[in-house]
Amino acid sequence: MKMIRNTIAVIAGLFVALAIITFSVMINSYWIPFDYKGLPIEHWRSVVRTAKVEFFIALLISSGIASLMGGIVCALIVKTAKKAYAMLIGFILLIAAIATIFTFKGYPTWYIVCMFFIFFPFSWLGAQLVEWLQNKKNKKVNLQR
Repeated sequence: MKMIRNTIAVIAGLFVALAIITFSVMINSYWIPFDYKGLPIEHWRSVVRTAKVEFFIALLISSGIASLMGGIVCALIVKTAKKAYAMLIGFILLIAAIATIFTFKGYPTWYIVCMFFIFFPFSWLGAQLVEWLQNKKNKKVNLQR
C-alpha cells in the first residue's frame, strides 16, 4: 500500500509540474499561437530557434514554480522520505528537459546551465516547506496537550 501511495504521489507531482510548465508556455500566444493547426509540440522547434531571451527566462521561472509545486504536492501525499520523492520529481523533470534540449536544437547555453540549478533545488524546497509546516503544526498540537 505504501508503494502505491508513493507512486501516486510522484505521478501527481509530475502532473502538476508539467501542467504548470505547459500552461505557462502556452499563455503567451506569440510563442505558440492559438490558431496554429496541429500539435503545439510540432511548433516548438521554430519557437526555440526564434525565441527571445524573455521566453527562456519565463521558461526558467515557470520551471522553478512547477518544480516547487510538484514537490509540495508529492510531499503532501507521501508519509516518509518527502525530500527524496520530491527530488525524484526534480530528477525526472531534469531528464525531460535534457531530452528536449537534444530533440530541439537552439537552446541558449546559459539556459541549459541554469536549468540544472532549478529543478532539484526547487523540488527539494517544496518538500522542505511541507516538512517545516507539518513540524510547526505538530509542535503546536503537542503544546496544546
